[in-house]
Amino acid sequence: MTSFKSLLLASSLLALSLIADVQAAGSTSIKVAVSFPTGSAGASVSKLLPASTKISPCTDALKFDAATFTVTYNAADPASTTAAPLPPLNTYVFFYNPDGGANKFYSVSKGILGGNVTVTAYASAALLTAGAVANPYLSGANNFGVSGTESLFGSYILIDGAITGTWQLIGILADPAVVDFENPATWTAWDVATVMFGMPWKGTGAGPAACV
Repeated sequence: MTSFKSLLLASSLLALSLIADVQAAGSTSIKVAVSFPTGSAGASVSKLLPASTKISPCTDALKFDAATFTVTYNAADPASTTAAPLPPLNTYVFFYNPDGGANKFYSVSKGILGGNVTVTAYASAALLTAGAVANPYLSGANNFGVSGTESLFGSYILIDGAITGTWQLIGILADPAVVDFENPATWTAWDVATVMFGMPWKGTGAGPAACV
């Protein structure tokens, strides 16, 4: 015979399960950020330089230009439930530079178990879809913790020599079976951070084409 106590317990467990499902779905998110390490050229800039967009001046040979690129993600699939669990979504991270010449897109892939991070260049979003879907920053199959905050390269990196202009750091959570990087309707969650190196566009003539 089923007791009132057992019914109450079952109802409580069901409620907790439903709450957990809602929390998992509601917490799916990705955030990307760019910051400058203390002592670098972008850490403290003149008030005459842009304030609305982060900038590393790339003009002072006595100060190094460096940046830290961070991604914070919760890759839980919103469609996942306790009854029908699904693996985490793939996490994709890209750099985009409209003045990049032949290659404007750069896909970042995280090394597993201490492996090196790799960056692969692509000429277009179509080629990005063709090549980068299978090489995400972190695949759902290898995302054992579901969520995390990580510095893409382990720490800040020097950007001396980088193309001047406006760069975007882009993070996307998506199902690799349907994702199309030319169609944001196939992205579950995404974020963009913008940073300038030296000026809003690639320098020509008297303007530097790369950070010094």
